[in-house]
Amino acid sequence: MGCLVIFAMSRFRLLSTDFDGTLIAHGSDGRCSAAFAEVLMRHKRSGGVWAINTGRSLWHAIEGVERFHAPVPPDFLLTNEREIFHRTPEGLWVPEHGWNTLCHQRHLELFDRSRDLLRRIEEFAARHPGINVVEENDEPCGVITSDEEVMAEFVEFLESDDAVPGDFSWQRNTIYLRFSHADYHKGSSLGELCRILRFDRTEVLAAGDHHNDISMLDGRYAGSPCCPSNAIPEVVETVRAAGGHTASLPAADGVAESWHFFHELEPA
Repeated sequence: MGCLVIFAMSRFRLLSTDFDGTLIAHGSDGRCSAAFAEVLMRHKRSGGVWAINTGRSLWHAIEGVERFHAPVPPDFLLTNEREIFHRTPEGLWVPEHGWNTLCHQRHLELFDRSRDLLRRIEEFAARHPGINVVEENDEPCGVITSDEEVMAEFVEFLESDDAVPGDFSWQRNTIYLRFSHADYHKGSSLGELCRILRFDRTEVLAAGDHHNDISMLDGRYAGSPCCPSNAIPEVVETVRAAGGHTASLPAADGVAESWHFFHELEPA
């Protein structure tokens, strides 16, 4: 009976959180905060689902989750800003084959059509110290820069290239940038997860702090977006424009603060 009452009073069925910078502060020990642990327990007791929506690869995300040591594990990992994996009762991470397979195919096709652009990117990187092109399966898949100022210069180059295919995009976070299809990002992956779970956007709280989180914080896929106090100005602006909450606390404590803020808005 108690669990049913809690569920009825809970505002969210899905909690979608970025990881680096949002749950764990850069330079921290990578452990779950007490405030966020309490929110997770309340969320799970009410029947809620937790998804980590990250730019990390699957193995890197699993490694981070183990170190984070939350009181409950996430139900889903949305990795590389586009792939979806669900956790089995045995603790295995299983891909959502339909979405992941189509995502992989469309990226192969995109990169094959973008060879001229990828060549120009490699030439630009060769002329500019501090830009390192990253490869996957012997093909360029993104860049790592020496600092965020150099990253801004690289993004300016991409945005000024008139020959960039219309469906060629990128996901950026600090000094890391991944090339991607314009249809695949944290927001569209969150939208697909909601379709799979049959959740409405109004039942979703999403939290993020950087450029690559903006697509899940603009109100299209999560009715209640939020960000911690350490979020970049572009994220803060996006969250406010979507009617979300900007926390006064950093990282996971800020996410917990936003969770409580939205629940306090519930009618008595």
